[in-house]
Amino acid sequence: MARLLLTLLAAVASVSPAVNAATTPRAPPPPPTPGLGSEPADIVFHNGSIYTVQESFRKVSALAVKDGVIRWLGGSDSCSLARYIGSKTKVVDLQGHMMMPGLVDAHMHVLEGGKFLLTCNLNYQTLSKQEIFAHVQGCLDSDGLGPDDWMEVVNMDFPGMVGKSGLVTKADLDQGLNTTRPVFLRSADYHTVWANSRALEVSNITSDTPNPANGVIERLTNGEPSGILQDDARSLMAVPPASIEQQMDNARAAFRLLREEGITTFQDAVAFESSHEIYSALKAEGGLTSRVYCDYMIDSPSSLAEVKPLVDATVAKLKSMNDPAPISAKPTIKWQAIKGFVDGVITYPALTAAMVDDYLLPRPNDNGTNADPYWPPAILAKTLEELFLAGVDAQLHTDGDMAVKVALDAAAAFKAKYPFKKNFRLGLAHDEVTLESDWARFAKLGVDAIMSFQWAQLSSFYIPDTFNALGEYRKDNLQCHPQIEAAGRPVVYGSDWPIDPLDEFLALKVGVTRSGDPLNPNSPAFQDPIFEGPFPSRAEGGLTREQAIKSITINAAKFLRADDKIGSLARGKIADMIILEKNFFEVPDEELGRNRVLVTVVGGEVVYVADDAANFLGFPESGLPAKFPNHSGAAAKRTIGGFAGKGLGMEEKMQVKKLRHRGACAHGHKH
Repeated sequence: MARLLLTLLAAVASVSPAVNAATTPRAPPPPPTPGLGSEPADIVFHNGSIYTVQESFRKVSALAVKDGVIRWLGGSDSCSLARYIGSKTKVVDLQGHMMMPGLVDAHMHVLEGGKFLLTCNLNYQTLSKQEIFAHVQGCLDSDGLGPDDWMEVVNMDFPGMVGKSGLVTKADLDQGLNTTRPVFLRSADYHTVWANSRALEVSNITSDTPNPANGVIERLTNGEPSGILQDDARSLMAVPPASIEQQMDNARAAFRLLREEGITTFQDAVAFESSHEIYSALKAEGGLTSRVYCDYMIDSPSSLAEVKPLVDATVAKLKSMNDPAPISAKPTIKWQAIKGFVDGVITYPALTAAMVDDYLLPRPNDNGTNADPYWPPAILAKTLEELFLAGVDAQLHTDGDMAVKVALDAAAAFKAKYPFKKNFRLGLAHDEVTLESDWARFAKLGVDAIMSFQWAQLSSFYIPDTFNALGEYRKDNLQCHPQIEAAGRPVVYGSDWPIDPLDEFLALKVGVTRSGDPLNPNSPAFQDPIFEGPFPSRAEGGLTREQAIKSITINAAKFLRADDKIGSLARGKIADMIILEKNFFEVPDEELGRNRVLVTVVGGEVVYVADDAANFLGFPESGLPAKFPNHSGAAAKRTIGGFAGKGLGMEEKMQVKKLRHRGACAHGHKH
């Protein structure tokens, strides 16, 4: 029987397209592996280009999964493969297509992203204020809510709108919308909110309201609020929390998009107790189709004396929410780290990132030329020390070079004081501007740079004002993924979704080429030839393709302390895998960002199959059903272009702008 099955498999492989046969050399049969047995698998994939992302980047052509675990890898013509095929085994012919580990995104805001998918959404399009009013009015007229219910509108291209229509105030919204409801529009860069008079009135934001610590209420000449709220001034609005039912719908929408994008594990970079309630409810109903790692949000204490009580309370809170069980096939929720914000963002006009040298343009809101770190260095160092001693990891937002330096100094102080304590995790998120003298310190101190590669492409958020504010001499210190990697510390990828449209392969393309894609609507290069050039850098080129793939698989898994179970494909590891339409290692550089996921597998369970996957893959006679449907109702009359913008026509896509951002998040304005 085994010989017959082997013969059939070889026959199927022999009729695969010639191009696949040429690009998918067969590996020699692997040696026997004692202890794993040869019980028939639940599912077998063969005749593919399967990249294991192990240290040697070994490639195989076949893989067998049983009970959510990889039991065998090797060649499609190996005698061992037939032993794993039984009468109930599903056999999938990859027809030469690429399989790789599921994506591990180390910096996302998933619940907020889900809300954006189902909220009145301008989808990053560059619209005039009249075009915005037309879409928002449609949302107001169709949602069936009452005269006192809030309307939030997201992903507005605020700079583009101002470019088309000029500066705006609350009066424009008051006159442009036929409603008495409180309405506010959120810029896609998350730094600016545009509110109508009713929203300000309900929130009691008046001429007497002071600016919050990290925000600005822009004002008219008479002192009244203009309707433009910057950064943490957004938190002054009295927006009621969403109902549990609404939050669950948001979460379901978010996880649907994660499945489609092949994200099998993620880190929620700003999480609260309320996040845990939603994730736990989703898990209870069987909808948790990615592994969840949460960073518990904490703010800087005001004094050293407050550090220990804060850490003690944080440790207790994490323990109460964390699932301590070992990682298994079924996704669960881990709480093992905190999140803190050391500074803001480098982009103009915010200029809230802490820099070693002053900005060369004044900050419009206060005429200052620099920003102080949000955490005093001594308090940050003491807090990290207490957290690490308690076994808690940390991810810090560090955008400017001063913030990065302060965080690395804190890590250096800990290592100097406790030289034998090496098992801590510190991730520095974004690191948009870094000092050359700090590149090697990441490796020396064992600190991870968590970076969003898509920001290393030219865009209107750099040209001209941010570049002018930074100065020519700092361009070589922007988005230094390859320099940090070359200095000895592999970088980790985090998308920061929903700040940008979720497009992981565009980000990986930018990480490799340091340039955008004029044929990808999510890239600024799609909009204007001025953005097609290479990103400024003294380094020639970016990451290698192998380095880019590792950043979103095994490197991220190591940061999450999960690399013994996920992040690569090996015997005994959990079967989190994706199948791609195109081979990332074989397409030309310019096509790296034009890829998509055909199948997503989490813990051996098929959770997503693209509608047209059967055109690319050979499925068993019974098919390859996914656990969840691809079209689930709630998505998106309220979003221009439908669910995640995937229904945009070409003319509309020409308007979609990849808005540049470094900051802002659910708790206020920062990321």
